[in-house]
Amino acid sequence: MKQTNFSKFSSSRLFTSLLGSVLLATAACSGSDDVVVCPSVSAPEQGARAFVLTDDNKQIVDARFNGVRAICSSQNDGTIKMEIKAGFKLARNLKQNASADVVAIPLMSAVLDANDVVISNDVFGYRNGFAKDVAKLYPVADMKFEVPVGGRVVLSLRPNH
Repeated sequence: MKQTNFSKFSSSRLFTSLLGSVLLATAACSGSDDVVVCPSVSAPEQGARAFVLTDDNKQIVDARFNGVRAICSSQNDGTIKMEIKAGFKLARNLKQNASADVVAIPLMSAVLDANDVVISNDVFGYRNGFAKDVAKLYPVADMKFEVPVGGRVVLSLRPNH
């Protein structure tokens, strides 16, 4: 019995094609900004987790950070533009209440220079809705910061309960 080889590409040819596609996509996405190594992002131990109340039912939600990703580029003024995606884990007890509700996650941030001097800070929030019978959410919030070279960003959750 004769076997037929249905592969039109050898593995090395396929790899070369994929590599070329990735390089082309990367070149198409690059702009005038130079991508650089990101400054550090941290959260104080006390600010990595907070208990907050939902808007309507005043149900307690356990909110915590669940990972951070960033892409950074150098700016003409010497600062670094950080585009951060901060993940959260929001959990509530459905035995207390399983109806739909909205929770506001209060946050604060600080940008520090190379000497750990605060050069800017902000208080802001992130809102997310729980659908009926949903106990956990894993939303991602987008944030942008201008950080001096050698500086860093500190993020913190703030309790409202």
